[in-house]
Amino acid sequence: MPWLRRALLIAPILVGLLSGPTMAQESGEASDTVRQRDLMDVLSHIIKGKPKLSDTLVRESKPEVALSILPAFSANPAIGILVGISGNAVTRFGPEPGTSLSTISASVNYTTKKQFNVLLRSNVFTANNRWKFEGDWRYLDTNQPTYGLGDIQPSTLESPMDFNLVRFYQTVFRGTSKGLLFGLGYHLDKYFNIEDHHAAPGVSTPFSDYNGGQTVTETLASGLSLNLLSETRDNPINATHGHLARVSLRLFPTWLGSDDDWQAIEAEGRIYPKFADIGPGHFAFWGLASLTFGKPPYLNLPAIGWDYNNRTGRGYAQGRIRASDIAYFESEYRVTLSRDGFWGAATFINLTSATDPELNRWEAPDIGWGAGLRIKLNKHSRSNITIDYGFGAEGSAGIFLGTGEAF
Repeated sequence: MPWLRRALLIAPILVGLLSGPTMAQESGEASDTVRQRDLMDVLSHIIKGKPKLSDTLVRESKPEVALSILPAFSANPAIGILVGISGNAVTRFGPEPGTSLSTISASVNYTTKKQFNVLLRSNVFTANNRWKFEGDWRYLDTNQPTYGLGDIQPSTLESPMDFNLVRFYQTVFRGTSKGLLFGLGYHLDKYFNIEDHHAAPGVSTPFSDYNGGQTVTETLASGLSLNLLSETRDNPINATHGHLARVSLRLFPTWLGSDDDWQAIEAEGRIYPKFADIGPGHFAFWGLASLTFGKPPYLNLPAIGWDYNNRTGRGYAQGRIRASDIAYFESEYRVTLSRDGFWGAATFINLTSATDPELNRWEAPDIGWGAGLRIKLNKHSRSNITIDYGFGAEGSAGIFLGTGEAF
């Protein structure tokens, strides 16, 4: 059975994720013994003329909720330049260390490519991680080219598309005494006002080919998921140690409203080891596999840049690589450049392997790599402004601005 053979391909990954590191969660707040500086401190000094912060060792008090609300500004090849307003809150709803940090983020923005986006994401843990509520809600009025399925295709095959998306993903997890969380989720993707600009009678495009030459202007995917999660990261925005391991089985039946019956398996792992003999920084590693069975809507197929935080595939535009199955790996080295934590830097490399749509086999991975600067946005939540420049295959390159680490 084809779906069984493909599922077996990632069985070792699933086993590795669920039997991965069992590091104890630490407080991760040693940096608070040194007076830290963030962008708000710098702006306050410029506007109000407050004295410069010294390097004197001092314990800083932390607010119960680390809140950031400010104008949003970012850039990458898929959106051009983005402006808007965004906010995030980080807090803990129970005793430490038994309760993970909770995060809620929201943004409204507009881009130079005439894209309008409203996003709300939440990861909320109750006391002692007895429950977790994970949400991903979006409204997008956007545009994005596609290049066909499989590994990266030449830019000459670019086929522009416009579409709207309403997304409602909500998962409820229940914790166990072993530290694992089991979850049940509902996932809705409604794509509408789809316009395939190059489609015309007798003209083939990747989107029309996938749909058998038919004109498709809207698609619906509505399904349920079974989830298994293990998380010990000290900070979900900027982790320095711990791990995350996640497996999700998603079913999209027609009786729940989906256009067709199809299924998906997603597996993800993140670890943050510290090697004392390497240097002052620390490494981060990220693996992600996404397999589909049946025939999902074209825009629901796995694609780089369409993960939960839209951060896979630095070096490429969002959706540049799309396929029925994708395996992704990324490593990053992060280092603090100043004692007060204001400046930092990172280098990264990623590999994306996709399945060939005709031969149904894994292709050689496409590489992305680059480096960037970090500016401390909020010293309490440890969130950074990230400024990365990435390179990829087929001449792909671009600047990637954002807030929070990629993973």
